[in-house]
Amino acid sequence: MSRWLADSLRIACAPGEVALRRTRGTPASRTLTTDDRNAASLLPLLEEALADSNWHARRVEVVISQRLVRHVLTPAPGKTLSRAEERALVIGSLRNIYGDEALQWQVQIMSQPPQHGLIGAAMDATFIEQLGELLKRHGFQNIAIRPLASVAAHHLPRQYSGWWVLAEPGWVSVLGGTTHHWQHVAAMPADTDWLAGLPDLIKRETEMTTASLPAAVWIQPVGLGAVSAPIATSTRWQVLPHNSQASGALAMLEL
Repeated sequence: MSRWLADSLRIACAPGEVALRRTRGTPASRTLTTDDRNAASLLPLLEEALADSNWHARRVEVVISQRLVRHVLTPAPGKTLSRAEERALVIGSLRNIYGDEALQWQVQIMSQPPQHGLIGAAMDATFIEQLGELLKRHGFQNIAIRPLASVAAHHLPRQYSGWWVLAEPGWVSVLGGTTHHWQHVAAMPADTDWLAGLPDLIKRETEMTTASLPAAVWIQPVGLGAVSAPIATSTRWQVLPHNSQASGALAMLEL
């Protein structure tokens, strides 16, 4: 088997930035930027990067920043649903929040026990379709496109119960639940003082949920430098291991 067939490539897409990292060979990584912040502006950057045959591989995983993803937790269906019924429930929940714009999104669904809602991750369908076509044109045969949260979740403890904060520059995702199911999902823009405001944020989300969760928080910073746990005696704070030197989209590929 030739080396490029055995190799694989990871790509991170964030507003204004694309990063590439290969599992072996040179160059090991590359980052390209644009002043535009919309998802479509990332496609020309990838086209430029992949024109270099050094990035060719059979397998590619694309990690999408949470800033380009919208999550939803549906009402509990109370019974096992077919895939079509799951999709309809997730789309309906997204539409209730975001309006008819949600009908233009591509949705990935995570099933949960019937007594808990479904998790939906929505991304712009046109962007995802064009991204897939671009990758196929460049010879990729095995393509996976995933929201950052679905990749980062693998770094949570084997057993956990409480809150998970996934923080990127300019955005914070907050999920509450246990190893077995999620019970609360929220996300919001964040400024540079996001860490100082985290205790109040967790308090607010705790008051908004009907779930009874322990006062334990796992913080997962991505591209934010060194992060220390807040000082709050009523909550058990833990910062998950992270590369404090990695920044931007390239930090998403450290996971």
